[in-house]
Amino acid sequence: MGLKDSTTEEKILEAAKEVFMKYGLYGARMQDIADTAGINKALLHYYFRSKEKLFDAVFDGALEKYFSQMTVIGDKSIPIKERLMLYVDNMFEFFTEYPQMSMFIIKEISINPEMFHEKVKHIKQQKASLIPSLEEAFEKGELKPFDPVIFMVNLHSLCAYPFLASPLYKVILKKHGYNWDIEAKDQIKQSVKEFISFKLQ
Repeated sequence: MGLKDSTTEEKILEAAKEVFMKYGLYGARMQDIADTAGINKALLHYYFRSKEKLFDAVFDGALEKYFSQMTVIGDKSIPIKERLMLYVDNMFEFFTEYPQMSMFIIKEISINPEMFHEKVKHIKQQKASLIPSLEEAFEKGELKPFDPVIFMVNLHSLCAYPFLASPLYKVILKKHGYNWDIEAKDQIKQSVKEFISFKLQ
């Protein structure tokens, strides 16, 4: 075979992302990925010699993108309240692309927590963190103090759960006249921002 083609590699990574998000590392098969990518299994192995190497490429890319949404939290040129609103925008954009990412992380961390922690530790060293940013805002008097850990749990849950449960919600919302992709998702995002505004009063 000749030189590797970047378009084919990207097609493989997109297919692998879809399959791994659905089945996880141990449930996914290379044949499933090859079929989804529309290539033969031999070509898949030429680009990625093992399922583990392909999983690493997909998982590292997804984690990097996930934590890159936090970059705005560390931008001290923007007021903390505005940073939190932009963070919600970023998270909804991310979960639109990776709707099952939270479940994927939970599944993989339960199977191989050490591998997950090492990857996250490496990535998070380069990113701003929500809790320290909130604590700094408390110290500066920019926010009235509250429990930043509970706030983080609530905020992440409000952003992630609508996407995790979207197969169910799409059916329910349709019965009530909402279209998930056109209006419901934006209205849910707005309600998350209202939660932040209420909490920061």
